[in-house]
Amino acid sequence: MRRDSISNPFGLSGWFSCFALALSWTANAVAQAPAAPAEPAAPAESTAPAEPTAPSERAAPPAAAPDERAAQTTAPAQPPIAAAPGAQPPAGPPPSSIPDGEAPKGPVAPAFPPAIPSIDYGARLRAGLRLQNPDDPAKVNDIGESVEADLYMSGQVHRYLKWQVGLTLAYPGTPGSPQSVNVQPLEVIARFEPLPEFNVYLGRMLVMADRFAPSGPWGMDEFFFPGFFPMIAAPALPKAGALGRDVGATVWGAPGKGLIKYYLGAFNLYDPTLNPLLTGRIQLSLLSGEPAFYHRTTYYGTKDLVSVGVGGQYQKDGSVQPVPMTTPPTVPLTDDYNMFTADVTVEKSIEDVGTISAIGAYYKYSGNFQRWDNFWLASLGYMLPNPIGIGKLRGTVRYQRGLDTADGASASSLIDAQLSYLIAAWYARFSLGYRHAQTYLAATATTPADTRPSNMLYLGVTLADP
Repeated sequence: MRRDSISNPFGLSGWFSCFALALSWTANAVAQAPAAPAEPAAPAESTAPAEPTAPSERAAPPAAAPDERAAQTTAPAQPPIAAAPGAQPPAGPPPSSIPDGEAPKGPVAPAFPPAIPSIDYGARLRAGLRLQNPDDPAKVNDIGESVEADLYMSGQVHRYLKWQVGLTLAYPGTPGSPQSVNVQPLEVIARFEPLPEFNVYLGRMLVMADRFAPSGPWGMDEFFFPGFFPMIAAPALPKAGALGRDVGATVWGAPGKGLIKYYLGAFNLYDPTLNPLLTGRIQLSLLSGEPAFYHRTTYYGTKDLVSVGVGGQYQKDGSVQPVPMTTPPTVPLTDDYNMFTADVTVEKSIEDVGTISAIGAYYKYSGNFQRWDNFWLASLGYMLPNPIGIGKLRGTVRYQRGLDTADGASASSLIDAQLSYLIAAWYARFSLGYRHAQTYLAATATTPADTRPSNMLYLGVTLADP
Protein backbone atom coordinates (compact mmCIF):
# COMPACT_ATOMS: atom_id res chain seq x y z
CA MET A 1 0.00 0.00 0.00
CA ARG A 2 1.37 3.41 -0.96
CA ARG A 3 0.96 6.57 1.08
CA ASP A 4 2.58 9.95 1.53
CA SER A 5 4.88 10.44 4.53
CA ILE A 6 3.62 13.20 6.91
CA SER A 7 5.24 14.22 10.18
CA ASN A 8 3.16 14.91 13.34
CA PRO A 9 4.37 18.06 15.12
CA PHE A 10 1.10 18.74 17.00
CA GLY A 11 0.74 15.76 19.27
CA LEU A 12 -2.39 13.69 19.79
CA SER A 13 -4.51 16.47 21.38
CA GLY A 14 -3.68 18.84 18.52
CA TRP A 15 -4.88 16.34 15.93
CA PHE A 16 -8.15 15.79 17.82
CA SER A 17 -8.76 19.57 17.87
CA CYS A 18 -8.07 19.85 14.12
CA PHE A 19 -10.33 16.90 13.44
CA ALA A 20 -13.20 18.46 15.47
CA LEU A 21 -12.82 21.81 13.66
CA ALA A 22 -12.82 20.02 10.28
CA LEU A 23 -16.02 18.17 11.15
CA SER A 24 -17.70 21.42 12.27
CA TRP A 25 -16.65 23.27 9.10
CA THR A 26 -17.75 20.40 6.86
CA ALA A 27 -21.19 20.22 8.57
CA ASN A 28 -21.80 23.98 8.07
CA ALA A 29 -20.65 23.82 4.46
CA VAL A 30 -22.96 20.91 3.68
CA ALA A 31 -25.92 22.63 5.36
CA GLN A 32 -25.43 25.82 3.29
CA ALA A 33 -24.67 24.15 -0.04
CA PRO A 34 -27.52 23.96 -2.59
CA ALA A 35 -28.75 20.51 -3.45
CA ALA A 36 -27.39 19.05 -6.68
CA PRO A 37 -28.34 15.92 -8.57
CA ALA A 38 -25.99 13.05 -7.85
CA GLU A 39 -23.71 11.96 -10.67
CA PRO A 40 -23.26 8.25 -11.38
CA ALA A 41 -19.98 6.81 -10.14
CA ALA A 42 -17.33 6.30 -12.80
CA PRO A 43 -16.65 2.63 -13.52
CA ALA A 44 -13.32 1.26 -12.35
CA GLU A 45 -10.65 1.04 -15.00
CA SER A 46 -9.95 -2.42 -16.35
CA THR A 47 -6.23 -2.91 -16.63
CA ALA A 48 -3.99 -5.69 -17.83
CA PRO A 49 -1.79 -7.48 -15.31
CA ALA A 50 1.20 -5.38 -14.42
CA GLU A 51 4.65 -6.17 -15.76
CA PRO A 52 7.37 -7.03 -13.22
CA THR A 53 10.46 -5.36 -12.10
CA ALA A 54 13.05 -7.57 -12.14
CA PRO A 55 14.96 -9.21 -10.20
CA SER A 56 17.63 -9.74 -8.36
CA GLU A 57 18.79 -11.07 -8.69
CA ARG A 58 19.83 -11.68 -9.25
CA ALA A 59 17.78 -9.35 -12.12
CA ALA A 60 15.12 -8.71 -11.77
CA PRO A 61 14.87 -6.09 -11.10
CA PRO A 62 12.96 -5.26 -10.04
CA ALA A 63 7.81 -7.74 -9.66
CA ALA A 64 5.96 -4.93 -11.34
CA ALA A 65 7.83 -1.70 -12.02
CA PRO A 66 6.02 0.91 -9.91
CA ASP A 67 4.95 3.21 -12.74
CA GLU A 68 3.91 0.27 -14.96
CA ARG A 69 1.21 -0.89 -12.58
CA ALA A 70 -2.45 -0.04 -12.90
CA ALA A 71 -2.89 3.73 -12.63
CA GLN A 72 -4.93 5.14 -9.77
CA THR A 73 -7.77 7.52 -10.62
CA THR A 74 -7.09 11.04 -9.37
CA ALA A 75 -9.61 13.80 -8.67
CA PRO A 76 -9.76 16.39 -11.52
CA ALA A 77 -8.82 19.98 -10.78
CA GLN A 78 -12.05 21.22 -12.45
CA PRO A 79 -15.53 19.65 -12.49
CA PRO A 80 -15.71 17.18 -15.37
CA ILE A 81 -17.77 18.00 -18.44
CA ALA A 82 -20.41 15.38 -19.14
CA ALA A 83 -19.58 13.41 -22.28
CA ALA A 84 -22.13 12.57 -24.94
CA PRO A 85 -23.51 9.04 -24.76
CA GLY A 86 -21.12 6.59 -26.42
CA ALA A 87 -18.31 9.14 -26.74
CA GLN A 88 -14.75 7.94 -26.22
CA PRO A 89 -12.29 9.81 -23.95
CA PRO A 90 -9.72 11.87 -25.83
CA ALA A 91 -6.48 10.09 -26.68
CA GLY A 92 -3.05 11.30 -25.63
CA PRO A 93 -0.96 11.68 -22.49
CA PRO A 94 -2.54 12.80 -19.21
CA PRO A 95 -2.52 16.54 -18.50
CA SER A 96 0.39 17.96 -16.52
CA SER A 97 0.28 20.48 -13.68
CA ILE A 98 3.52 21.94 -15.08
CA PRO A 99 3.31 23.37 -18.64
CA ASP A 100 6.05 22.36 -21.08
CA GLY A 101 9.13 24.52 -20.75
CA GLU A 102 8.07 26.25 -17.51
CA ALA A 103 9.02 25.85 -13.88
CA PRO A 104 6.36 25.06 -11.27
CA LYS A 105 5.09 28.10 -9.35
CA GLY A 106 5.61 26.34 -6.02
CA PRO A 107 6.19 22.96 -4.39
CA VAL A 108 4.39 20.11 -6.07
CA ALA A 109 2.71 17.66 -3.69
CA PRO A 110 3.36 13.93 -4.24
CA ALA A 111 0.86 12.37 -6.62
CA PHE A 112 0.42 8.98 -8.18
CA PRO A 113 0.30 8.18 -11.92
CA PRO A 114 -1.17 9.26 -14.26
CA ALA A 115 -0.70 12.70 -12.69
CA ILE A 116 2.43 14.60 -13.80
CA PRO A 117 4.65 15.10 -11.82
CA SER A 118 4.03 11.89 -9.89
CA ILE A 119 5.69 9.42 -7.56
CA ASP A 120 4.94 5.77 -6.90
CA TYR A 121 6.64 3.41 -4.48
CA GLY A 122 6.31 -0.06 -3.05
CA ALA A 123 8.06 -3.11 -1.63
CA ARG A 124 8.31 -6.85 -2.05
CA LEU A 125 9.89 -9.66 -0.06
CA ARG A 126 10.79 -13.33 -0.21
CA ALA A 127 11.58 -15.66 2.68
CA GLY A 128 12.60 -19.29 2.38
CA LEU A 129 13.21 -22.09 4.88
CA ARG A 130 15.75 -24.64 3.66
CA LEU A 131 16.38 -28.15 4.94
CA GLN A 132 19.98 -29.04 4.05
CA ASN A 133 23.15 -29.93 5.92
CA PRO A 134 25.84 -27.32 5.09
CA ASP A 135 28.65 -29.80 5.88
CA ASP A 136 27.10 -32.65 3.90
CA PRO A 137 24.77 -31.11 1.27
CA ALA A 138 23.39 -34.51 0.31
CA LYS A 139 21.57 -34.66 3.67
CA VAL A 140 18.50 -32.66 4.69
CA ASN A 141 18.97 -32.82 8.45
CA ASP A 142 19.76 -29.14 9.16
CA ILE A 143 17.77 -25.92 8.69
CA GLY A 144 18.56 -22.46 7.41
CA GLU A 145 16.67 -19.45 6.11
CA SER A 146 17.14 -16.73 3.51
CA VAL A 147 15.30 -13.40 3.54
CA GLU A 148 15.35 -10.65 0.93
CA ALA A 149 13.30 -7.51 0.39
CA ASP A 150 13.26 -4.79 -2.27
CA LEU A 151 12.20 -1.18 -1.81
CA TYR A 152 11.56 0.76 -4.99
CA MET A 153 10.32 4.12 -6.18
CA SER A 154 9.65 5.66 -9.56
CA GLY A 155 8.12 8.80 -10.92
CA GLN A 156 7.81 11.16 -13.83
CA VAL A 157 8.45 14.88 -14.11
CA HIS A 158 7.36 15.05 -17.75
CA ARG A 159 5.49 12.66 -20.00
CA TYR A 160 8.83 11.79 -21.66
CA LEU A 161 11.13 11.91 -18.61
CA LYS A 162 10.92 9.41 -15.76
CA TRP A 163 13.14 7.97 -13.04
CA GLN A 164 13.46 4.76 -11.07
CA VAL A 165 15.40 3.88 -7.89
CA GLY A 166 15.49 0.67 -5.85
CA LEU A 167 17.34 -1.00 -2.96
CA THR A 168 17.59 -4.62 -1.91
CA LEU A 169 18.17 -5.96 1.62
CA ALA A 170 19.09 -9.57 2.20
CA TYR A 171 20.15 -12.22 4.69
CA PRO A 172 21.58 -14.79 2.24
CA GLY A 173 21.28 -17.80 4.52
CA THR A 174 24.61 -19.29 3.40
CA PRO A 175 27.13 -21.09 5.65
CA GLY A 176 29.33 -18.64 7.54
CA SER A 177 27.29 -15.56 6.60
CA PRO A 178 27.24 -12.84 9.29
CA GLN A 179 24.14 -11.81 11.19
CA SER A 180 23.98 -8.48 9.41
CA VAL A 181 21.83 -7.31 6.55
CA ASN A 182 23.39 -6.91 3.11
CA VAL A 183 22.13 -3.69 1.45
CA GLN A 184 22.82 -2.98 -2.23
CA PRO A 185 21.37 -0.73 -4.92
CA LEU A 186 19.13 -2.17 -7.57
CA GLU A 187 18.01 0.09 -10.42
CA VAL A 188 19.11 3.73 -10.47
CA ILE A 189 17.78 4.82 -13.86
CA ALA A 190 17.07 8.04 -15.73
CA ARG A 191 14.44 7.11 -18.34
CA PHE A 192 13.70 8.92 -21.60
CA GLU A 193 10.53 7.43 -23.11
CA PRO A 194 9.33 9.41 -26.13
CA LEU A 195 7.77 6.48 -28.03
CA PRO A 196 6.84 2.85 -27.34
CA GLU A 197 9.21 1.94 -30.17
CA PHE A 198 12.21 3.92 -28.87
CA ASN A 199 13.35 4.53 -25.29
CA VAL A 200 16.72 5.35 -23.70
CA TYR A 201 17.71 4.36 -20.15
CA LEU A 202 20.89 5.61 -18.41
CA GLY A 203 22.23 4.47 -15.04
CA ARG A 204 22.43 1.15 -13.20
CA MET A 205 20.02 -1.43 -14.56
CA LEU A 206 19.51 -5.06 -15.55
CA VAL A 207 21.72 -6.37 -18.36
CA MET A 208 19.18 -7.61 -20.90
CA ALA A 209 20.24 -10.57 -23.02
CA ASP A 210 18.06 -13.56 -22.12
CA ARG A 211 14.45 -14.30 -21.19
CA PHE A 212 14.99 -14.42 -17.43
CA ALA A 213 16.68 -11.08 -16.65
CA PRO A 214 13.56 -8.95 -17.42
CA SER A 215 11.53 -11.30 -15.22
CA GLY A 216 13.70 -11.91 -12.19
CA PRO A 217 12.56 -14.28 -9.44
CA TRP A 218 9.46 -12.11 -8.90
CA GLY A 219 8.02 -12.88 -12.35
CA MET A 220 8.77 -16.60 -12.57
CA ASP A 221 7.22 -19.57 -10.85
CA GLU A 222 10.34 -21.30 -9.49
CA PHE A 223 11.56 -19.96 -6.16
CA PHE A 224 15.24 -20.20 -7.20
CA PHE A 225 16.60 -18.20 -10.13
CA PRO A 226 18.11 -20.41 -12.87
CA GLY A 227 21.82 -20.81 -13.59
CA PHE A 228 23.09 -21.17 -10.00
CA PHE A 229 24.59 -24.58 -9.18
CA PRO A 230 25.34 -25.59 -5.58
CA MET A 231 28.96 -25.13 -4.43
CA ILE A 232 29.84 -23.00 -7.48
CA ALA A 233 29.95 -19.23 -7.16
CA ALA A 234 29.92 -18.33 -10.87
CA PRO A 235 26.42 -18.62 -12.38
CA ALA A 236 25.95 -20.04 -15.87
CA LEU A 237 24.26 -16.85 -17.03
CA PRO A 238 25.05 -13.87 -19.27
CA LYS A 239 27.79 -11.59 -17.97
CA ALA A 240 26.64 -8.86 -15.57
CA GLY A 241 27.57 -7.18 -12.32
CA ALA A 242 26.18 -7.83 -8.87
CA LEU A 243 22.48 -8.82 -8.83
CA GLY A 244 22.48 -9.07 -12.64
CA ARG A 245 22.90 -5.31 -13.02
CA ASP A 246 25.59 -2.95 -14.30
CA VAL A 247 26.22 0.71 -15.02
CA GLY A 248 25.55 1.64 -18.62
CA ALA A 249 22.94 2.56 -21.20
CA THR A 250 20.11 0.64 -22.87
CA VAL A 251 18.12 1.54 -25.96
CA TRP A 252 14.94 -0.50 -26.19
CA GLY A 253 11.56 -0.51 -27.85
CA ALA A 254 8.43 -2.62 -28.33
CA PRO A 255 6.90 -2.13 -31.81
CA GLY A 256 3.47 -3.53 -32.53
CA LYS A 257 2.32 -3.18 -28.88
CA GLY A 258 5.04 -5.54 -27.76
CA LEU A 259 4.72 -8.26 -30.39
CA ILE A 260 8.35 -7.39 -31.13
CA LYS A 261 10.78 -6.15 -28.49
CA TYR A 262 14.47 -5.30 -28.67
CA TYR A 263 17.25 -4.26 -26.26
CA LEU A 264 20.67 -2.81 -27.17
CA GLY A 265 23.03 -2.01 -24.30
CA ALA A 266 26.57 -0.98 -23.38
CA PHE A 267 27.80 -1.70 -19.83
CA ASN A 268 30.91 -1.68 -17.61
CA LEU A 269 30.85 2.10 -18.09
CA TYR A 270 31.61 2.78 -14.40
CA ASP A 271 35.31 2.27 -15.30
CA PRO A 272 36.49 4.05 -18.49
CA THR A 273 39.61 1.84 -18.61
CA LEU A 274 37.43 -1.24 -19.29
CA ASN A 275 36.15 -2.14 -22.71
CA PRO A 276 32.36 -1.83 -22.82
CA LEU A 277 30.27 -4.96 -22.52
CA LEU A 278 27.97 -4.88 -25.56
CA THR A 279 24.71 -6.74 -25.17
CA GLY A 280 21.49 -7.17 -27.13
CA ARG A 281 18.28 -9.12 -27.42
CA ILE A 282 15.34 -9.35 -29.79
CA GLN A 283 12.18 -11.36 -29.22
CA LEU A 284 8.95 -12.08 -31.05
CA SER A 285 5.88 -12.60 -28.84
CA LEU A 286 2.93 -14.10 -30.68
CA LEU A 287 -0.69 -14.28 -29.45
CA SER A 288 -0.05 -11.56 -26.83
CA GLY A 289 2.40 -8.66 -26.77
CA GLU A 290 4.87 -7.85 -23.99
CA PRO A 291 5.20 -4.06 -24.33
CA ALA A 292 6.98 -3.11 -21.09
CA PHE A 293 10.70 -2.98 -20.30
CA TYR A 294 10.14 -5.88 -17.90
CA HIS A 295 8.09 -9.01 -18.55
CA ARG A 296 7.26 -12.31 -16.85
CA THR A 297 8.45 -15.85 -17.38
CA THR A 298 4.94 -17.13 -16.65
CA TYR A 299 1.68 -15.20 -16.77
CA TYR A 300 -0.34 -17.68 -14.69
CA GLY A 301 -3.06 -17.93 -17.32
CA THR A 302 -3.67 -14.19 -17.67
CA LYS A 303 -2.45 -14.28 -21.29
CA ASP A 304 -1.59 -16.88 -23.91
CA LEU A 305 1.94 -16.57 -25.21
CA VAL A 306 4.33 -17.98 -27.78
CA SER A 307 7.65 -16.15 -27.47
CA VAL A 308 10.91 -16.76 -29.34
CA GLY A 309 14.01 -14.74 -28.51
CA VAL A 310 17.74 -14.58 -29.23
CA GLY A 311 20.44 -12.56 -27.49
CA GLY A 312 24.16 -12.04 -27.39
CA GLN A 313 27.07 -10.34 -25.64
CA TYR A 314 30.58 -9.26 -26.65
CA GLN A 315 33.44 -7.66 -24.74
CA LYS A 316 36.97 -7.23 -26.01
CA ASP A 317 39.37 -8.70 -23.42
CA GLY A 318 36.31 -9.55 -21.34
CA SER A 319 37.40 -13.12 -20.55
CA VAL A 320 39.93 -12.66 -17.75
CA GLN A 321 42.28 -15.26 -16.30
CA PRO A 322 41.72 -15.93 -12.57
CA VAL A 323 45.09 -15.46 -10.87
CA PRO A 324 46.22 -16.11 -7.27
CA MET A 325 47.00 -13.24 -4.92
CA THR A 326 50.73 -12.51 -5.13
CA THR A 327 53.11 -9.68 -4.29
CA PRO A 328 53.63 -7.98 -6.65
CA PRO A 329 50.25 -8.88 -8.24
CA THR A 330 50.33 -10.99 -11.38
CA VAL A 331 48.92 -9.40 -14.51
CA PRO A 332 46.12 -11.72 -15.73
CA LEU A 333 45.86 -12.88 -19.30
CA THR A 334 42.72 -11.93 -21.25
CA ASP A 335 40.70 -13.08 -24.24
CA ASP A 336 37.62 -11.75 -26.01
CA TYR A 337 34.31 -12.77 -24.43
CA ASN A 338 31.28 -13.88 -26.47
CA MET A 339 27.88 -15.29 -25.51
CA PHE A 340 24.88 -16.42 -27.56
CA THR A 341 21.50 -17.46 -26.19
CA ALA A 342 18.15 -18.55 -27.62
CA ASP A 343 14.88 -19.33 -25.84
CA VAL A 344 11.29 -20.42 -26.45
CA THR A 345 8.34 -19.82 -24.11
CA VAL A 346 4.85 -21.24 -24.62
CA GLU A 347 1.89 -20.74 -22.28
CA LYS A 348 -1.72 -21.66 -23.02
CA SER A 349 -4.88 -21.65 -20.92
CA ILE A 350 -7.48 -24.27 -21.80
CA GLU A 351 -10.99 -23.84 -20.40
CA ASP A 352 -11.87 -26.40 -17.73
CA VAL A 353 -8.43 -27.98 -18.15
CA GLY A 354 -5.96 -25.43 -16.78
CA THR A 355 -2.86 -23.55 -17.85
CA ILE A 356 0.10 -25.33 -19.44
CA SER A 357 3.54 -23.74 -19.63
CA ALA A 358 6.81 -24.80 -21.31
CA ILE A 359 10.15 -22.98 -21.39
CA GLY A 360 13.45 -23.88 -23.03
CA ALA A 361 16.69 -21.88 -23.18
CA TYR A 362 20.25 -22.49 -24.41
CA TYR A 363 23.48 -20.51 -23.76
CA LYS A 364 26.88 -20.85 -25.46
CA TYR A 365 30.00 -19.07 -24.17
CA SER A 366 33.44 -18.48 -25.68
CA GLY A 367 36.64 -17.03 -24.23
CA ASN A 368 39.70 -18.87 -22.97
CA PHE A 369 38.98 -18.11 -19.30
CA GLN A 370 35.23 -18.65 -19.01
CA ARG A 371 33.97 -21.02 -16.31
CA TRP A 372 31.13 -22.38 -18.46
CA ASP A 373 31.17 -23.75 -21.98
CA ASN A 374 27.40 -24.10 -22.36
CA PHE A 375 24.23 -24.20 -20.30
CA TRP A 376 20.65 -25.17 -21.05
CA LEU A 377 17.39 -25.64 -19.21
CA ALA A 378 13.84 -26.83 -19.76
CA SER A 379 10.78 -26.50 -17.55
CA LEU A 380 7.16 -27.63 -17.62
CA GLY A 381 4.31 -26.22 -15.55
CA TYR A 382 0.63 -26.88 -15.01
CA MET A 383 -1.93 -24.85 -13.06
CA LEU A 384 -5.42 -26.01 -12.10
CA PRO A 385 -8.25 -23.99 -13.67
CA ASN A 386 -10.20 -23.35 -10.45
CA PRO A 387 -9.19 -22.13 -6.99
CA ILE A 388 -8.95 -24.44 -4.00
CA GLY A 389 -9.74 -22.35 -0.97
CA ILE A 390 -8.17 -18.93 -1.48
CA GLY A 391 -5.66 -19.90 -4.17
CA LYS A 392 -4.75 -22.02 -7.18
CA LEU A 393 -2.34 -24.94 -7.25
CA ARG A 394 0.49 -25.04 -9.79
CA GLY A 395 3.15 -27.70 -10.26
CA THR A 396 6.50 -27.13 -11.98
CA VAL A 397 9.45 -29.32 -12.93
CA ARG A 398 12.70 -27.73 -14.18
CA TYR A 399 15.93 -29.37 -15.39
CA GLN A 400 19.22 -27.49 -15.77
CA ARG A 401 22.53 -28.70 -17.20
CA GLY A 402 25.84 -26.84 -17.47
CA LEU A 403 29.20 -27.96 -18.86
CA ASP A 404 32.45 -26.70 -17.34
CA THR A 405 35.32 -25.64 -19.65
CA ALA A 406 37.90 -27.74 -17.75
CA ASP A 407 39.47 -30.57 -19.77
CA GLY A 408 37.54 -33.81 -19.25
CA ALA A 409 34.83 -32.07 -17.22
CA SER A 410 31.50 -33.71 -16.55
CA ALA A 411 28.28 -31.74 -16.79
CA SER A 412 26.58 -30.38 -13.69
CA SER A 413 22.83 -30.99 -13.42
CA LEU A 414 20.04 -29.62 -11.24
CA ILE A 415 16.39 -30.71 -10.93
CA ASP A 416 13.69 -28.62 -9.22
CA ALA A 417 10.22 -30.05 -8.45
CA GLN A 418 7.87 -27.47 -6.94
CA LEU A 419 4.24 -27.13 -5.88
CA SER A 420 2.98 -23.54 -5.63
CA TYR A 421 -0.14 -22.14 -3.98
CA LEU A 422 -1.03 -18.90 -5.74
CA ILE A 423 -3.17 -16.65 -3.56
CA ALA A 424 -2.70 -13.49 -5.62
CA ALA A 425 -0.68 -14.73 -8.60
CA TRP A 426 2.84 -13.22 -8.40
CA TYR A 427 2.00 -10.98 -5.45
CA ALA A 428 1.16 -13.58 -2.79
CA ARG A 429 2.25 -17.20 -3.13
CA PHE A 430 3.76 -20.14 -1.28
CA SER A 431 6.28 -22.56 -2.80
CA LEU A 432 7.06 -26.07 -1.53
CA GLY A 433 9.84 -27.83 -3.40
CA TYR A 434 12.69 -30.31 -3.66
CA ARG A 435 16.09 -29.81 -5.36
CA HIS A 436 18.60 -32.44 -6.39
CA ALA A 437 21.95 -31.51 -7.93
CA GLN A 438 25.05 -33.27 -9.24
CA THR A 439 27.75 -30.58 -9.28
CA TYR A 440 31.09 -31.04 -11.04
CA LEU A 441 33.98 -29.44 -9.14
CA ALA A 442 37.17 -28.97 -11.16
CA ALA A 443 40.51 -30.10 -9.78
CA THR A 444 42.54 -27.69 -7.67
CA ALA A 445 46.14 -27.71 -6.44
CA THR A 446 45.06 -29.75 -3.40
CA THR A 447 41.93 -31.68 -4.47
CA PRO A 448 41.10 -33.86 -7.48
CA ALA A 449 38.10 -33.28 -9.72
CA ASP A 450 34.87 -34.61 -8.26
CA THR A 451 31.11 -34.67 -8.81
CA ARG A 452 29.17 -34.05 -5.59
CA PRO A 453 25.45 -34.64 -4.95
CA SER A 454 23.21 -32.31 -2.97
CA ASN A 455 19.58 -32.35 -1.85
CA MET A 456 17.31 -29.66 -0.43
CA LEU A 457 13.74 -29.30 0.76
CA TYR A 458 12.41 -25.76 0.90
CA LEU A 459 9.36 -23.71 1.76
CA GLY A 460 9.20 -20.20 0.35
CA VAL A 461 6.79 -17.28 0.54
CA THR A 462 6.68 -14.33 -1.85
CA LEU A 463 4.76 -11.13 -1.08
CA ALA A 464 4.79 -8.03 -3.26
CA ASP A 465 3.02 -4.73 -3.61
CA PRO A 466 0.76 -5.03 -6.66
